[in-house]
Amino acid sequence: MSECVQQLPLPCLKLGEGPYWVEQQQALLVVDVNNNTLIKYYVNSGRIQHLHIAAEGVGEEAVVSMAIPVEGREDLWVVGLGNTLSVVRWAESDPDDHTARSTIIHTTKDYQFNDAKCDPQGRLWIGTMSKLNDQLEPINPKTCFLYKYDHQLDLTTWAKDTSLSNGMAWSSDKKHFYFADSFDRCVYHFDYNDDEGSISGQRVLLDFETAGLTGVPDGMTIDQEDNLWLACFSANKVVCVDPNQQKVVRSVSVPSKSVTSVCWGGKDYGTLYVTSGTIKMTMEERAALPSAGGTFAITGLGTRGRPPLTFKPDLTKLKAKLTQ
Repeated sequence: MSECVQQLPLPCLKLGEGPYWVEQQQALLVVDVNNNTLIKYYVNSGRIQHLHIAAEGVGEEAVVSMAIPVEGREDLWVVGLGNTLSVVRWAESDPDDHTARSTIIHTTKDYQFNDAKCDPQGRLWIGTMSKLNDQLEPINPKTCFLYKYDHQLDLTTWAKDTSLSNGMAWSSDKKHFYFADSFDRCVYHFDYNDDEGSISGQRVLLDFETAGLTGVPDGMTIDQEDNLWLACFSANKVVCVDPNQQKVVRSVSVPSKSVTSVCWGGKDYGTLYVTSGTIKMTMEERAALPSAGGTFAITGLGTRGRPPLTFKPDLTKLKAKLTQ
């Protein structure tokens, strides 16, 4: 197998995150965290759409961390914005440079929501993070949580004592859940009950220190063989982890130091899209690596992923939240 890494024609970002493949539009969504902007790249036409989120009712430090479409309402996106879950309207027919106001649907006492994914039933799982110091270390470690936001728009806690919640993935048999805490430098393995939407039996799947890996685990996805693909922040690479062997079985170099997240996409889901940032890089490092902060497409991996999952709320209850 010989992979090919190509940089997409998108701007280099201080912190690119949350890649999501929009199948109906054959487009890749990327979150420009520091500018509170969503970017959508239509791979067939080359069109690029920007949505600037006009946040209201959140703190000055609040940034957007993720965006996932709402099932049955392709113009609605649920976003993590500061310590709120909010909804924005964004349609393919909107201008390429567009601004929309967000509507809060839930608020926590945590500092900031971070990464999120939907489970096989369309429930939203989202973790939080502590405020970071200048070295990008949590100021208040072990004070954050992993939450589930269900169809009825109820938020429940499923993992405690986290510091920097990141990548998530579910196995194809819907019996296993994987979750990364970047500050712990660990990927955790849970038993998963799909009917109940519950996790249990937390244990370490991969400890970066024990495995001799550089960087920290960040965003994550899973392929059709149930191998995990994990972005390694501060390490210029994506690694493939076999959960059965509990070890890295492949590594792919990326021309950006701060690799942040990954998702599968493309017509046959054979392309691995990778986001990155220039955060935690010196001026000298950025000058030596001009592709830092870029978004990349990796092909030729010899495997493929599965279609992404959307958030499936009770639309009547969501409408009530949006009109309060």
